Amino acid sequence: MEKLNDGQVATLRRHLLKTGTSDALIDELIDHLACEVEHYVWIGLPFDKALETVTDQATHTAVRHLRERYQVELTMSDEQLQKASLDDIVFQFRNKAYGAYDLRQSYRLTMRNAIIMGISFCLMLVAILDGLNRKEWSYVSLTGLAWILGVAGMTYAGVSWYLARVREQQYSV
Repeated sequence: MEKLNDGQVATLRRHLLKTGTSDALIDELIDHLACEVEHYVWIGLPFDKALETVTDQATHTAVRHLRERYQVELTMSDEQLQKASLDDIVFQFRNKAYGAYDLRQSYRLTMRNAIIMGISFCLMLVAILDGLNRKEWSYVSLTGLAWILGVAGMTYAGVSWYLARVREQQYSV
């Protein structure tokens, strides 16, 4: 699918500014219009015809309606702002369905699991190399303890990752 170039996106921005959009939602509205224009270009219309078709639909009334709808749906009350996380505030006027919001929400868990898995892997590697170097193996030694801690860490991180995915699938259904 062909993407719009910077000049074409600037044309969309100028159209939205002419229709009275000058608030925080302009990027969101440009994204929607760009997707529509790209769709028409993809099915065979030249850019000028696709732009004309989309701008005919994006009249002053339609843009005002979208702006009012987004403002009502996305604006947080004072009480919500008090309880909101930084991610909620950053994504207040943005579409959360694209995935960036979910990635930021799961960042701490993902980072924690990655660190635990990295340390666990290193412990297991040290234990294996030490056991091979000594040509003997005992769980009742520092090498055995390193191995057990490594396996426990990998198990904990793996189960934590699995449970997060199960919870995520339950919410999406």
